[in-house]
Amino acid sequence: MPTVAKNAAKTYRIVLPESGDWTLHDLYVFPHAYEQCYTFIYCLDTELPARDKEAIDYAFMKYPWKGGYSYVNFYSVLARQVPVRARPRVTSLHKASPGWIDLALNLDAALEVAKAIAVMSGSAAAAAAGYKKAWTLLLSVKTEREKAKAQQLQLRQSQVKAIRGTCDELAKSLGFKSLAQLNTRTNDPEVSLKLLSAHYRRMKTLLDFESKDKAFLPFDE
Repeated sequence: MPTVAKNAAKTYRIVLPESGDWTLHDLYVFPHAYEQCYTFIYCLDTELPARDKEAIDYAFMKYPWKGGYSYVNFYSVLARQVPVRARPRVTSLHKASPGWIDLALNLDAALEVAKAIAVMSGSAAAAAAGYKKAWTLLLSVKTEREKAKAQQLQLRQSQVKAIRGTCDELAKSLGFKSLAQLNTRTNDPEVSLKLLSAHYRRMKTLLDFESKDKAFLPFDE
């Protein structure tokens, strides 16, 4: 894993191929998905300084996972843990023959995003299957709780085993290397699976842009 040193901001260039046609809506969808994937990977799949690790651990402990709070909103919590200098900022944008988006950010984290997209591209079918399995498992647990009218209904051992196995499958197909650390932070396999599922949806958005030749994320410096 790369070391994120002093949160120094460097330039990372996303290539916009000439053949890719962008809509106005794309200008919102792509940057939004990229920032969330970058935040997730920066906070949870890179080696951070001790002080930053403590901040993220604290965020996990204090976030109210139960009671209807959105797992998606946790991205906002994570984003606040990224030091200001490491948060992506657009320094240049050009769309023609070909184009680019230059971002000032933490280069190590940006390269990890690009490598993860490459892994997911090579295992797209497995990633989709893992996500479908995750969705089915989480839905079945939710349905059981609703029938029992018990928000805190304890998982059966068979459910825990299935959820942990699906976490492993999804993490591998997403190129996410720090599942053990994620499980330690959440202390709940169900929470881990929900976070990985949310990450999958955002990574899938970036992969769709690559597959349509709208954007390419280089993973070499």
